[in-house]
Parts: sequence; structure tokens; C-alpha cells
Amino acid sequence: MKVAIVGGGIVGLFTAYFLKKEGVEVTIFEKADLGSYSIHAAGLIEPYRFDKINSTNMIIKMLKYSLRGATYIRNVNKFWLKELLRNLNKNPPEDAWKTMREMAEFSLKAYKEMAEEKNDFDYKDDGLYEVYLNEEDLEKGLEEEKKSPFNPKFEKVDFEGFAGAIFFPELSRISTEKFIDRMRNELKGVKIVNKDIQNLGELKDFDEIVLASGVWTTKFISNLPVTAFKGYGYRVKGIPKYNKPLVLVDDGIAISPFEDYIKITGGFDADSSYDSSRAQLVLDKSSRIVDISYVYEMNMGFRPCSPDGFPIIGKSGNVTVVTGACRLGWSYAPAMGKYATDLVLGRLKDLGYISRYVK
Repeated sequence: MKVAIVGGGIVGLFTAYFLKKEGVEVTIFEKADLGSYSIHAAGLIEPYRFDKINSTNMIIKMLKYSLRGATYIRNVNKFWLKELLRNLNKNPPEDAWKTMREMAEFSLKAYKEMAEEKNDFDYKDDGLYEVYLNEEDLEKGLEEEKKSPFNPKFEKVDFEGFAGAIFFPELSRISTEKFIDRMRNELKGVKIVNKDIQNLGELKDFDEIVLASGVWTTKFISNLPVTAFKGYGYRVKGIPKYNKPLVLVDDGIAISPFEDYIKITGGFDADSSYDSSRAQLVLDKSSRIVDISYVYEMNMGFRPCSPDGFPIIGKSGNVTVVTGACRLGWSYAPAMGKYATDLVLGRLKDLGYISRYVK
């Protein structure tokens, strides 16, 4: 069997990883370098911090972020907006949450097992702090976690300089840059073609096609309701005030200190353009947490978001679609790659609600 994977981001790489393990002949088509639009992420493996987008609460949160300058709305996919409004405040079936819990467990375990083989990507399972500026928002955050379908372990803790934090002890983190290097090594023998595929007719010589192309999947399936939420990620040298992985909830900023650099990420802009002028805001908002002395690099990525934040994984004919996990692409990538592999090999026909937009 010959399989073409369109997209060399983290989801495409995990799909290739699992297909290779099955002895499948795989070719990855990527228009840029492998992982180019994925490495901006903080590397927080945090599947339990799932955001259900099609809710009034999430819209209010986005408006508050907009007023604080933490997000900006330039454009959205019209099919995504239509589906968002049509399904506003609707809940998915329980089977969908069951699938997501299984995906969360699988992904957390996958990174841990790969680190046990060789920890060449700075894997750390030291938990995550969700930090709040005021007590009222902290209490609301705690109430949301109590209602979470994931039933995560969490606790309220003191956090110097803030109203407090929610600590998630089960979550882990990695260096996205080093993990992409690890995947390059894992995928030796997989053919990688530096090409921007324009239409599926170019892949007629392949038995199966996997579209792991993020927001660009809409180039091949025009009515797929996926829109881009742009984010920015910095690798910097500096001194962090707290040597802990944390998320500044009020500003949407994530900070992950490593031995050789600090990763700072932020931004949730509804914007599919390549304009990176708002990236500086991420550094400005993180300045009270990190004393930055040098910026190594800045990368930008486009989170592919479905109307409700759930992944979109399904198969139509010989085409498997795997996208849509929004800001949790890294958190769910191992499971998304495994499910895509099972669909390609015929082990699965669909994933119920998760396959809702693939006909």
C-alpha cells in the first residue's frame, strides 16, 4: 500500500510514524520544512484543558481577550461561522467525550513512552499551573474543572503575585523544536517531498491519501468548517520569575522554562494572513514573568479550529481527513495520528461524532 500524507505538521508526522510501524510505504508532502507551522506551540501536553468553542461562555471570553488586546478578529471561514452559530451551546453526544478521554490518555502515554525510549526532546511531567489575576475568575475556573467531562486531577494552589492558580499534576510538556528533530529520526526511510499540493489529482498514483494539512485542508474540501486562529511562539534567553510551566489565563500566554531556553507563546487571532506584527504583544505581556535578555527566534502557526473545538477525523473513499483540534494539536496529535492510521488500514470505518464533517 502506498499512502500520501499532505502536511508535515505534528499530526501528519504522527500519522506517518504509526503507518511506518505498520510497514506502509509513506510519502509526506510538505510545502515548507517539517513542523514549520507546528513548532510555535508551547509544547504543553494538556488535553484536559479542552475549550468547547461553540458556547456563549467561550464567546464572552474571546470578547474579553479582544478588549485586553490578547486576541484580534480579522477573518474567519464562512462555513465555520455558520456551523458555530447553528450549534451554539449544543452539547455533543457522550460518545464524543468518551473518545476524547481515550485520545487524551493515549497521547499523554505516547509522549511518556517515547521519552522513556530516549528523552531527547526535554520531556517533563511536572504538571501545569493555570494562573489567575483575580479571585473571582479563579473560582469560576475551579467550578469549570469540577464539571469537566475529563474528570482531571487538579488542585487550587497559592501563586506569588497572583490571586492563585489551578495546578494539573498529570500534564506534561516537551520542546516542540527538539521533538520535530526526534520525529525526523523516527521517520528515516519515509519519503519527504517539498511540494505544495494544489489538488488531489496530483496524488493519483497513491492508494490512500491523508489530509493532515491543518487549515489548508479547506483547499481540498471547500466546505469543511475549519478556520485559522493564529499563534506566536518565541524561544528566548532570560530569567523566569517562576521556574514552572504556567499559563497566564487573563492574557492567554504560556511560559515553559527549559535548561537552555524559555518558550513563550500566545495569541489566538482569528486571522489567516501571514502578518506577524502582533507577535510583539506576546513578549510585552510576558515581561512581568520573564526578564528577557535575548530572543533566539519567533515562529508563527495557524491552529485549525473546528466550530466546537473537537478534532475532525474521518474517511471518504480513499481520503482520510485529520485536522481541527485547535490549540490542542500537540496534545492530541499521537491519538489523531493513530486514528488516521486505523482509518487508512480499514480497522475503523468512522469515529461517530468526530467524523461528522467527513462524508
